[in-house]
Amino acid sequence: MTVDARRVIHGGSVRTMTWQAFAARFLTSLPYVLVSGGTALAALFGLYTLLLIFVLTLLGPGLLLLPASLRRLRLSADAHRHRAAQVLGTEIRSDYRAAKGGPLLRVHTMLTDRATYADLAWLPLHALFGLLICALTLGLCGGAVSWLTAPLWWFLVPKAEFLFWEINSWTDSLGAVVVGLAYAALAAYVVPTLARSHARMTRFMLKARRRKVALARRIEELTASRAEALDAHAAELRRIERDLHDGAQAGLVSISLRLGLIKQAVAHHPEQLPEMIDRTHEVAEQALTQLRQAVRAIFPPVLVDRGLIEAVRSLVAACQVPTELDVETASGADERAPVAVESAAYFVISEALTNVAKHSGATRARVRLHTTGTSILISVWDDGRGGASEDAGSGIRGIRRRVAAFDGTTELTSPDKGPTTLRVELPCGS
Repeated sequence: MTVDARRVIHGGSVRTMTWQAFAARFLTSLPYVLVSGGTALAALFGLYTLLLIFVLTLLGPGLLLLPASLRRLRLSADAHRHRAAQVLGTEIRSDYRAAKGGPLLRVHTMLTDRATYADLAWLPLHALFGLLICALTLGLCGGAVSWLTAPLWWFLVPKAEFLFWEINSWTDSLGAVVVGLAYAALAAYVVPTLARSHARMTRFMLKARRRKVALARRIEELTASRAEALDAHAAELRRIERDLHDGAQAGLVSISLRLGLIKQAVAHHPEQLPEMIDRTHEVAEQALTQLRQAVRAIFPPVLVDRGLIEAVRSLVAACQVPTELDVETASGADERAPVAVESAAYFVISEALTNVAKHSGATRARVRLHTTGTSILISVWDDGRGGASEDAGSGIRGIRRRVAAFDGTTELTSPDKGPTTLRVELPCGS
């Protein structure tokens, strides 16, 4: 393990987190915690305001204020869903019923909506938890700053005291710096934990719970994946047509023309026949090679003959960047996956290694292939310059579309300066 990384436990496995990623996680979590503290104060005020409006509603006047208040509560909850989703890296959907019509109808719709009561239950929790994590964060960060700046304060104000510690020398001030470093390390670890805990609470309280919402989301995902699959299929057909037109078809046309010239040479220039036949033979060999390449691009014969693992070994061996291959097969997963799934896994790894060789500037790469019987897990890592994204080219988009066609998942992690990791899961179920 290098000095710029630490080992962390995540999901039952040990992975390496660089200090840059550790610091980035802290810098992302700190604004979330501080904003949560500010909105917690607003939530506390809003809770008392809503209680007052509910009381006034029983008396009559509050009925006009209730729709706007509940709508404001929805907007606030939606904002926190978005912020919590950014911290957790996952989407948090709402399942509000649309409130339309006059004031009475809108009030009835919102008061009979279970999502409204989830928002009301979340409001006091956010007020208390948000204030607590903000206070802890300010205490840790303030302690770190005050102790780390102790030498400066001792230089400006001799005999400075820090929590019953009187600083009378440079040795005392440097000791205070050590305490400040301990505060800073504790803050770097605790603040992201507090942020994720608050975000998980928000997700638990505010996530959509209706089965019809989950079904609607599933329909949206399947509709999108079907459209992406159709686009990928159309693009694949266009690529095959282009390869055949520019390669094998052009070669066959050239052969046809040369055979016509040979036919004329038989009667008039028989001495030119050997050279013309040799040249035609070369063109035929080139057309045959291009035709074989087009066939391999449709479905590699090595998959049928030797299986996915050996096909991936051939890809790794042919990669221009030195690449390690880690293959793992779960017990009881001896049966091969469906042909279409193996083909998708093969082309995902092929495209990923092509991106590594052409665009990453990497000096080494690693491919992990794990088959479980129910899914194929793929991980392609490289130590290149990073910064990969779907906007940078069609390679990652093509991988995502191909995987989405099988209802799989694609995850790309590629910070600036690297490393880059592409993770893909392809279900094997029918």
